[in-house]
Amino acid sequence: MGKKDEYFALLSKTYNEAVEFLLDKYGAAEDDYYREKSYGRFLNGEIKSIAKGKFSRSLEGLECHHISENKYLNMTNGGFIRRQNIPFEYHKKENLVFCDIVEHAILHTLIAKETSLEFGYPGYKEFLRPKIADWYVKKDIPQKSKWHIACYHKAYLTPEEALDLLEEMDGILSVEQKVIDQAMRR
Repeated sequence: MGKKDEYFALLSKTYNEAVEFLLDKYGAAEDDYYREKSYGRFLNGEIKSIAKGKFSRSLEGLECHHISENKYLNMTNGGFIRRQNIPFEYHKKENLVFCDIVEHAILHTLIAKETSLEFGYPGYKEFLRPKIADWYVKKDIPQKSKWHIACYHKAYLTPEEALDLLEEMDGILSVEQKVIDQAMRR
């Protein structure tokens, strides 16, 4: 199965199935996203930023996704952490999954679909979709950051493949938006 076909197959799964697939594919995280003590001090207003764990696999071209992004928005943003009072447990290593940039966009698409656009959609629309469009469709290949370069190569798609996938993800989200619009008219 080619990369594009694998992405389409992932897109046909439920969110939980996709997470399980990616855990099998890349393995579990070896450390928590944040340091627990630092997280508590941040929530108490004692410090301005939270110390991170040694979870990163960005030099392998992989991004880290919080599995509970189907319950919370922007889980690594300090303001969002405080406003939503996100418990530390959701940042533990067993609640993280690795993925490439396209798989990350697929996870956000599946979340948005399953939560009626309440979660997942902002991350897809504001961060993931534009990056895929810039890198693979517009061929604005990252040059400076080693981890962006690694991420670019890990998920490499031709412009045609990237467009097909973006159209499919946009189509799924468009259908979900229509369902929401119809429900609101009732």
